[in-house]
Amino acid sequence: MKTTTLALILAIALAACAPSAAPAPTAIPTDTPTSVGAPTPDPLSTGALVEVNVGDYSLYVHCFGTGSPVVVMDNALGADWSYWYPVYSQLPSTVRVCMYHHSADAHTSQKIVEDLHAILTGARLDAPYILVGHSFGGVNVILFANRYPEEMAGIVLEDSSHPDQGSRWLAALPPESLDESSDLANLRKQFTQWTSPGSYSASIDVAASFDQVRAVKSLGDVPLVVLTHSPNNFNWGNIPADVRARLEQASQDMQKELAALSSNSEHIIANTSNHTIHRDEPQLVVSAILKLVNAARSK
Repeated sequence: MKTTTLALILAIALAACAPSAAPAPTAIPTDTPTSVGAPTPDPLSTGALVEVNVGDYSLYVHCFGTGSPVVVMDNALGADWSYWYPVYSQLPSTVRVCMYHHSADAHTSQKIVEDLHAILTGARLDAPYILVGHSFGGVNVILFANRYPEEMAGIVLEDSSHPDQGSRWLAALPPESLDESSDLANLRKQFTQWTSPGSYSASIDVAASFDQVRAVKSLGDVPLVVLTHSPNNFNWGNIPADVRARLEQASQDMQKELAALSSNSEHIIANTSNHTIHRDEPQLVVSAILKLVNAARSK
């Protein structure tokens, strides 16, 4: 199905495609009577919306299941947490998986990381953590792991953004031309924005955030699984074949570099998925999470 130009830009590496339909979690009413002796439902295992104070404001977290390590999933820009439904709905109840809401005022990845740690601490979701980051969420995950290495049990990067993607994709484009397609012109505009601090996407200064994660050269030996879109199915839009090939080669190279952040990593390239592996081939994400959970529990 052909994407619109806007959908194309959002799908490339930062914003998410429209979320899959998912049942909205229902907060547990405080006035609902329970049977005498019946256990009180734990809102941090039922998907209830739990409010957590993080200083001057409150943010929200949803969790399903129980157990350790806690799996924390981070969205692409502009995405709602519920688009993770194809993944968390397949995880067993013995795995606690949590999704959280970004603050509208968290304008850089560093601030998102600070908020996330405050959420986990405030909700008493104790380490260790397995962090799963899709697209721009991968930038947040990398920064969190770098800042709190002692709290990490593993990382899954799902077609994660790379701090140099703006400049390297720009370098793959031909010189600007008056007769170039609108898709190509919009790619050029988006890539330029990602290299321009002070330019915002979904309230985030992407270039500033990329500068923050660029400083991370290694994550040590933390278990890391990098999931990458299929090189044959990514939709770059209506652009020349040679330009598409250069962009795709640069993309695959950057994914390899992300895998090299840890000395204990695995790089898996999807068979058919576009940018949204969690929707196109969710079992890849589920399997990666369970592998890291089982490895952490066996220690």
